Amino acid sequence: MPTKRDTLTADSGHETPGPTLASASFAAPLGPWAGYTFAGRTVYAATSAHQHIEIVNLPAFGDLGRAYRLDGRFMASLADAHICHECMVHPLLLAHGDAQRVLILGGGDGGSAREVLRHASVKEVVIAELDAQVPTAILHHMPTLPDGAFDDPRTTLVVGDARDLVEAAMAKGERFDAVIFDLTEADGDAAPLHDAPFFSNVRSLLAPRGGIALQLGAPWFEGARVRRMLDALRSVFVHVQPMTAYVPLYGTQWALALASDTLGMREIGALASTPLPAPLQRLRHYSPLRHAALFDIAPELRDVLGQG
Repeated sequence: MPTKRDTLTADSGHETPGPTLASASFAAPLGPWAGYTFAGRTVYAATSAHQHIEIVNLPAFGDLGRAYRLDGRFMASLADAHICHECMVHPLLLAHGDAQRVLILGGGDGGSAREVLRHASVKEVVIAELDAQVPTAILHHMPTLPDGAFDDPRTTLVVGDARDLVEAAMAKGERFDAVIFDLTEADGDAAPLHDAPFFSNVRSLLAPRGGIALQLGAPWFEGARVRRMLDALRSVFVHVQPMTAYVPLYGTQWALALASDTLGMREIGALASTPLPAPLQRLRHYSPLRHAALFDIAPELRDVLGQG
């Protein structure tokens, strides 16, 4: 595994000519039976060897209304990307207390790495991103999303399949204190990265007190898939703690989860009364006051998510 940040490869896709394209409607599906649309304007489009990448301006979000899409699905916007990134990263790393090595699967927009690097204990962040054109596009069109994460000397960007990186790390006996799943949705090519065998492989990479964080999806509209992922997690890990947060770009309440063999609700719950260290006191979403609400699963969602 590289010991310093890799150099991003040049854009090898086809970029849409001109500074902007005409306004259009962009579909945002909510599972197989529902969806909604955003009005917006494409400012960049390219087709890489792996997917179609778009950067769009969305007036609905005002000055922070720039977002990116992969294969027609919205991934993150400057207005609200911090919600998922903060919820995945900070409860896990704070509960651990001394995370030094963190692996991010996916994470090509740099948002999760940005949050991980706020923790003074962190010495190395490895990002396993399949498509080199994603960070290239983000750095050019949405640089405040990674906010310097790719330039931090603690960051290593590895371009390639997350499964290959995990297998290579297993063969070398590497250990990480946290693994963040910042991947595309759990279908298509990404489906095998959200099942029990892969979770088991990732579990073997965890150091003592290690854990993982991941997005589950929309419990209201993708309940069966969310339940399958939780069942897979619970078949591998001793403790699985779901949480929910509303994400405007996704148009619905979103489910996430932490999983660990050693970090349970006692350690995670204690964060609700623990002051944040100085580098985390200006977060945009996560806070000790909001912590308990994240893990308080509403009764109407317990059939999907469990009791928490």
